[in-house]
Amino acid sequence: MSFDLVPAELLASALTAVLLSIPIAFVLAGAAISGPRRTWNRAGLAMGIGLLIGVLLAAAMLFILPSGATTVLLDISMLLGLACAIVAAVLVIIQDDGTTVSTVLGVAACVLVGLAVPADAMRAILDLSSSLLVLIAAMVIEAVALVAIVGFLVAGAGRVRALQIGVAAAGIVSAVLLGEGVLAIVLRTAAGVDLPQAPLTAVLIAALVALVIGSVVGGVLDTLRGRRRGEPAREVR
Repeated sequence: MSFDLVPAELLASALTAVLLSIPIAFVLAGAAISGPRRTWNRAGLAMGIGLLIGVLLAAAMLFILPSGATTVLLDISMLLGLACAIVAAVLVIIQDDGTTVSTVLGVAACVLVGLAVPADAMRAILDLSSSLLVLIAAMVIEAVALVAIVGFLVAGAGRVRALQIGVAAAGIVSAVLLGEGVLAIVLRTAAGVDLPQAPLTAVLIAALVALVIGSVVGGVLDTLRGRRRGEPAREVR
């Protein structure tokens, strides 16, 4: 580790951090919109707190904390958060409005995933640079990108029900693929079992395809519901 700042490494790390944030943003957005609209801000606050603590933990791992045990705990936090996000996103699809249970699941997912995201990004950036300044900058860039992308997705989902279904579908697909990758890392570290991991490009493509398909299906379902509601009631004789 060093404090050297190479512009090319910083640029590559920043771009990688932004790309890493996109599939995770679908996961967090799908979890955030699982509750009633008045609770979406709570999920956003939970995500922000989780990211802040996660960045501090990841930075402390570089200087103070033992990286091995802390990384395992954060990987477990990521897996639990992704599981909560999957259930919350499923509830978004099957419910028109959220409940207390879906709200709790969404907030829990935002906190747990937010805690683990910076350390996960650090692990990916280590392949590009060994500079402490570059690593910390990449983690901060990913956190800022996550907040911006999640805010954009949540704002769009708040306007169109079909987009809610699309975001939830993309969140489910992303959570499954990301969870498989984290589980592969845990098993490789703990038991030496080498499982295949989906590349980042495949995760991005799968998430975008799920977003489009989910939004189209949601739009069709909304149209059919609107036509049924608009049909005049039959006269009772």
